Amino acid sequence: MRVFRLLAALLALALTSTAGAGADPDIVLLSAPFNDRPFNTQIGTGGAVVGEPVAITMGLQAFVVPAGLFPSPSLRITPVSGSGARTLRFEFLDSVEVAAGEVRIGFVMKAAQLDRFLIYVREQGSAAKNFMSLVFLADGSIAVSDEGDPSGAVIGSYAAGANLIFELRFRMDSAAYDIYLNGTAIARNRTHAIVDRGVGALLFGADSTSTNGANWFIEDVRAYLPDQFLGNGFE
Repeated sequence: MRVFRLLAALLALALTSTAGAGADPDIVLLSAPFNDRPFNTQIGTGGAVVGEPVAITMGLQAFVVPAGLFPSPSLRITPVSGSGARTLRFEFLDSVEVAAGEVRIGFVMKAAQLDRFLIYVREQGSAAKNFMSLVFLADGSIAVSDEGDPSGAVIGSYAAGANLIFELRFRMDSAAYDIYLNGTAIARNRTHAIVDRGVGALLFGADSTSTNGANWFIEDVRAYLPDQFLGNGFE
């Protein structure tokens, strides 16, 4: 069964990562720094094994651009046509879905202008379960919603051209999560209320009210299990 192959692979990775003094004990599920991807062309969809998304919706452009805006290459995301939801979707290595313990997701973001941008955390393989939706609004505010609070709340603000360093910490055993922006918690102990699936995907995109041609940039997209979590919380 895939779950046993996965746990064996994770165990091997954990043993390798701790073989030397000072090694990082975290188990990496996704690492997409874009440093070795071709520039100025649509990124591929090879998945986490090559640091790429698994799918890009038609009408959304996702070009890797050289260092300049960031110290290293980044991914420029631009809605270019259409008016519905358009996303690029990252999933974890080997289609992992984390249903127990803790999983952390991080990325760096920069908006070229104020507009409407979307970031979703979903289950592996589909987007029916709303673990978290971040919406960056054209007035400069940041709102969050989830399965436990569909109406959501405004939790912060952003400015055009500012570096936004996010870390999302999901504690699956309590169905709760925190959101950190530039090292400060802007949401604590939100309850996503999902108990029948696990976290397995990170989506970036736009919707019908986003402006075609608006640019935003992401860098250093990652997901990991802290402290060598090797329990049975995978599906």
